[in-house]
Amino acid sequence: MPLEQVFYLSQSIASIAVVGSLIYLGLQVRGADRSQRAIMQQGRADRASKASLTVAKGELARVWQRGMDVDPTMTREEVTQWLLLCRSMFLSGEDSFLQHKARTLDQAAFDSYCAGVRSYISRPGFRAGWRLLAAQFGKEFRAFVDAQVAAAPIASHVDIHAEWQKLVQAERAAPKT
Repeated sequence: MPLEQVFYLSQSIASIAVVGSLIYLGLQVRGADRSQRAIMQQGRADRASKASLTVAKGELARVWQRGMDVDPTMTREEVTQWLLLCRSMFLSGEDSFLQHKARTLDQAAFDSYCAGVRSYISRPGFRAGWRLLAAQFGKEFRAFVDAQVAAAPIASHVDIHAEWQKLVQAERAAPKT
């Protein structure tokens, strides 16, 4: 085989190897991206779960409920606790917002976050917390939450305990299968 043909054959083999390497690299990057997104979602779920469990403990649960109900008899200390609870939620929200903006949080997870925002931001105590704390957050996140506030009607007082009781009674009355 002439030297020229050996050269062309080796170049062809090298080209095929480069294409194969690029395909392999693309598959690896795609897998790493999926893994990174899963880790981000797991971290987000873990953060929200831990926050919920922390607030569920005695005193903070009472402060959370009184803040949501806009209880006018809250003490200075309880208002401070309420605002710190709100700040924690806003920090978590800003993180979800920024992750979505950076394309590390997918649309379904962001939609879930937005549904939570809409449910809380309609409550007067939470809206007041936002107005007091908004300056602590980035401009784009503030604009996002302000738009949610503007779009959400203020909710009337909802007695969550009474609503829960009604739903439990309805479940008990449902036909057994």
